[in-house]
Amino acid sequence: MVQADFLKGVSLFADLSDEELNNVSKQAEVVEFVRDAIICKEGQQADAMYIIKSGIVQIYCDDGRGGKKILTHLKLGEYFGEMALLTEEPRNASSVALAETELIKLTKESFHKLLHKSPAVSLSIIKTLCNRLSKTNIGAAQTRMHNVYAVLGPDTSSGKSLFARNLAMAMQKELGQEVLLFDPNLRDERVARSLGVEKRSRIIDELVDREKIKDLSQYVVKAPCGLLTILPQENGLTDIRLKEFHTFSLMQTILEHYEYVVVDSSSMYTKVTKEIVQNCDKIVYLISSKNVSITGLMDHFDETRRGWKVAPEKIVFGVNHTTGDTTQESLITDKDRERISFEIPFSKELQGKRDPEQQLLVQSSPEHPLARVCVEQGLDILFDQSIGLFLPTLDDQPAKAELAARWIESGAAELSLALKKVATRGPITRNNTLCKLICGNTSKWDLNNQVVKIVDFSNRYKKEFGLDSLILSLNNQESVI
Repeated sequence: MVQADFLKGVSLFADLSDEELNNVSKQAEVVEFVRDAIICKEGQQADAMYIIKSGIVQIYCDDGRGGKKILTHLKLGEYFGEMALLTEEPRNASSVALAETELIKLTKESFHKLLHKSPAVSLSIIKTLCNRLSKTNIGAAQTRMHNVYAVLGPDTSSGKSLFARNLAMAMQKELGQEVLLFDPNLRDERVARSLGVEKRSRIIDELVDREKIKDLSQYVVKAPCGLLTILPQENGLTDIRLKEFHTFSLMQTILEHYEYVVVDSSSMYTKVTKEIVQNCDKIVYLISSKNVSITGLMDHFDETRRGWKVAPEKIVFGVNHTTGDTTQESLITDKDRERISFEIPFSKELQGKRDPEQQLLVQSSPEHPLARVCVEQGLDILFDQSIGLFLPTLDDQPAKAELAARWIESGAAELSLALKKVATRGPITRNNTLCKLICGNTSKWDLNNQVVKIVDFSNRYKKEFGLDSLILSLNNQESVI
C-alpha cells in the first residue's frame, strides 16, 4: 500500500479528501525499475499509469528516421501514462528510467474507478492534458529545423577533434550561418582551447540548480574563426548519472537556440554518446589507419548502431592516415573501401601543431588535403538529397537536337543556382530514348522547393518539344512526371 501522505503532494490527487486518498493508496502499488529499464513502449496497449516516487524518467518517441525524439524528463511527483488509459489507444510514447526509479503504479481498472468516483481527479487530468497540448502546440509553432552532426572515433588517435573543427568550419562557410561546435564533455577544455577560447564556466552547476538554462548566450562564445562553442566547466558534477541527465537537458537547450550543431563526442559507447547519436542527422565515424583492424572497428560500430536503432544511412565511415610509414598501417581491403566514404592522406606538417589558426585548415589552408575532405564531407552531409531530371536529347530529330542541347545546357546553369554539385551526365537510355541527366544535391529541408523548380523546368521543356512526360529521379528513385 502506498502512503497517503505522499499522494497528497501529487498534483493529480491534491484535491482529494483523506478518505479518497486512502482508497487510492490501497489500490496503488510501488514498482521499482533499475537504470535503463524500459517502463512503457510506444505502440503497446496501456494497462496502467505511473507516478514518480523517486528517480528520473525520460519520455521519448520514434522520430521516424530510425532514432528517437526525446519529449521530456519527469521527476518526483510527476505522472505519465494516463493518456492511453483515457483514449484506450496504444501508447504514443515510450518511457525509460534514467536512474534507479520507484514508481507508483495505478492499474487501468483502478484508474477508471477513480475517475468515476472523483470529479476532482477528472478535472486535474483535464487541466494537465490542456497544459501539455498547449506546450505541444507552442513547441510546434516554434519548431526549428535542427541539423545535428556528430564526429565519433574508436579512440583519441583518430584525429576526430581536428576533423570536427574543420567540418564545422566548412559547414559555416558553405551555409553563411553560425555553426555551434559542442563537446559533451564540458570539463575538457581541448575544443575551446583549440579554437582560441580560454574562458571557463559553471554551466552544469546551473543546470543542476535550475534544470534548464534560460540564457545560454552567457556560456556560448564566438571563437576568432567565427565558430561558436560552449565554455567548458570549471568543476561540476561527479555523479555520472546526473551528469548524463543534465547533458541531455543541455542538448535540448542548444537545439532551441541553434540550428546547426557539430558534436565532437569525446567518449564512445556511453549513454551520452548513444543519446546524441540517436538524435543526429549524420554521424561521421573516423578511424585511424594505425588501428589493428579497420574492418573489425566498422563491424563493431555497425553492431552498436543496430543496438541503438540508428539507421545505417546515417553513418559515414572515414579513415585518417596518421602515419607516413605504410608498414604501421592496417590493411584496408577492397571490401572495406566499399564502406569507407573518404580517406584523409597523411600530413606531416600537422604533427605537433597546436596553434588554433594552424589547425583550422579550411580557413587558413583550404588546399590542404584535410581541408578539402572536410569541405567535400560538409557538402555531402548538408546536401544529401539527390534530385535529377532525364531530358531527351532528340538526336533522331536533327532540327530539334541542337535546340535541345542548348536547353539542357541552360537548364543545368539554371539549376546550379539552387542545387549543389550539379552535373550533366549521359547519354543515358530511358524508355528507349537517349537522354541527358541533369542532377544535383539539396538539403532535406529544401527538397520540396527544389522539386517544384525541377518540375517547373520539366514543364517548360515538355511544352517546347511537345513531350507528354519526363522522368524525375529523387534519391535514385525514378518516377514519371
